[in-house]
Amino acid sequence: MKMVLISGCVAVIIAVVAYYVLISTGMDSASVYSGENVRL
Repeated sequence: MKMVLISGCVAVIIAVVAYYVLISTGMDSASVYSGENVRL
């Protein structure tokens, strides 16, 4: 059971890091849909 919790937490951490990396590189939906580097 502990391994399930640990693997779940690791997956969440990886997802959060990947999300912030994409946002910082300008891959968020606002800039994708508008075509400009605009933060809504």
